[in-house]
Amino acid sequence: MQGSRDFEDHSDSPMKEGRIIFYNVGDQNGDVHEGREEKFFTFKGSCVDELKEKLQEETGLDDIVVCSRNPLNAKIYPLRLQLPPNNIDMHVVVVPSLESKHSQVLVV
Repeated sequence: MQGSRDFEDHSDSPMKEGRIIFYNVGDQNGDVHEGREEKFFTFKGSCVDELKEKLQEETGLDDIVVCSRNPLNAKIYPLRLQLPPNNIDMHVVVVPSLESKHSQVLVV
């Protein structure tokens, strides 16, 4: 089957290359339109800036913040320092930056 080469099944592999990034594009409050389906791709990078660049390519947006959503209070927070260890899959929300000079990445 010829499909997207961004997603590969590694279920029988002891180690997978990269991590799956699941993302939605939200408004500046992190609210995501209910009808939007979460998209995904395989990310082999290791830092927040690389993830931000890849999400800019995927979404076609220039000035973004990549956020993570706190599971306890559902608020979004910018991902700033580093990605979680061990290539664990991530769910993020991409929001437009309020100030292009201070673009950030937020993870959900």
